[in-house]
Amino acid sequence: MNKGKVVYIKQINKPKYPVNAPYNPPNNFPEYPFGDKELDRSNVVYEELRNLLFEMNLDRDNFNTVKWNPFGEIIKPEDMVVLKPNMVMHKNGNKQFSTDCLITHGSIIRAILDYVYIALKGEGRIIIGDAAPLQKCDFEEVIIKNGTKTIVDFYKKNGIKIELVDFRKERAIIDSSGRIKGIKKLNGDPRGYTVVDLGEDSLLYNIIDDYEKFRVTNYNPNLMKEHHNLEKNEYLVPNTILEADVIINLPKPKTHRKAGITGAMKNLVGINGSKDWLPHHRKGSKFDGGDEYLNHNLFKEINVSLQEKIDVAVIKNKKMKAYILRNFQKANSVFRKLSTKDKYSEGSWWGNDTVWRTVCDLNRLLIYADKKGVMQKIPQRKYIAFLDMIISGEGEGPLNPSPKYSGILMAGFNPLIIDTVVATIMGFDFKKIPNIYKAYSIKKYPISNYNYEDIKIISNNKVWSKKITDINFEDTLKYKPTSG
Repeated sequence: MNKGKVVYIKQINKPKYPVNAPYNPPNNFPEYPFGDKELDRSNVVYEELRNLLFEMNLDRDNFNTVKWNPFGEIIKPEDMVVLKPNMVMHKNGNKQFSTDCLITHGSIIRAILDYVYIALKGEGRIIIGDAAPLQKCDFEEVIIKNGTKTIVDFYKKNGIKIELVDFRKERAIIDSSGRIKGIKKLNGDPRGYTVVDLGEDSLLYNIIDDYEKFRVTNYNPNLMKEHHNLEKNEYLVPNTILEADVIINLPKPKTHRKAGITGAMKNLVGINGSKDWLPHHRKGSKFDGGDEYLNHNLFKEINVSLQEKIDVAVIKNKKMKAYILRNFQKANSVFRKLSTKDKYSEGSWWGNDTVWRTVCDLNRLLIYADKKGVMQKIPQRKYIAFLDMIISGEGEGPLNPSPKYSGILMAGFNPLIIDTVVATIMGFDFKKIPNIYKAYSIKKYPISNYNYEDIKIISNNKVWSKKITDINFEDTLKYKPTSG
């Protein structure tokens, strides 16, 4: 069976995470490289992920022996392996809930790291990195909350170096009210960045006449035009990503206001160093040639224009100008609320026809761009994904989700195939999610060479262990979608 068209699902009866980082295994498994000095009997996640690796038929003959090396056919000694979790924000905007439904839990990262270490046999490099955090995100707080910092320290105590990198080139400075008051430059990727220009091969090219409308919320719109225009479609990719021999994608699936869902594909927004290179929507209403919201509304237009001026003033450290503009915006918001005919804003609705193109571009780039950022005809690095849906997010994701106790660990070898399954298991029609359904029609640099009818699911939940086309809505988890 070709693994590229197969998705593996392990459902746990009691969906909960262990609480004690570095999330040691519950038993001294024969292959475990660190002995039995510190075990965590409550860590069901580790054992179930280990069982998932077995179900994926990875080195099955050596299972339960000291020789078991499930990543041995994927990772070779001296490889550079990059783990890409989802670390979008250090707190849930839905204040009654924790980040467990928001970011990849450290227990998933730890279990995967142990088997990466086994496969490398003491050679090669391991990097954990992400540029998906919002400009408001406190990366240090994220890695403390999900236990990643403690995991890295555990490895360090055992004489093993693991790099932990915030790929962002800058982050926002927040005032006491949560507003952006300034921008702080970050070190970013220690290996630097490469500009990858997809040009006419970008999926944005079909709408490139609208390039002056390309936007991403809370960034300088003038910078976007420098990288996406009639001559080029550029992305800024960390060299750590391009130089990787193996990418292990570790998403936190949840609903998403702009893209429908966050899964394996959307998680790759975190392989671009600067957010202002990433078109998320087009300015204006659908009836004015944009896809930011549905109906024409003068006061919405004024609000958006004021917000853009505020963003630029903050970036340029013009505090008084930002203060004055915010007061104008506050006054305008009264009329905006009274006059609006739809609740949509910032491209956070079903009519967004921009963000899927960016998401698919980044996935194509990850597959086909070589170490110098040049697109090639064949895949340039190995890829595998493990999705943390033990506690997932529904409702107003990705930043304000409510927890969904799904108890699922999912894995696969192709992001498009995986996300088709994610959407289906959530209870959504993937044919209504553009970055999934439209991706199947990509001819040049395809994300998958299979069609959705080819997808096979292997699961311990028998109602899912079948072809995806045979799954009934009644057997799904019926996630609550976002309001858009």
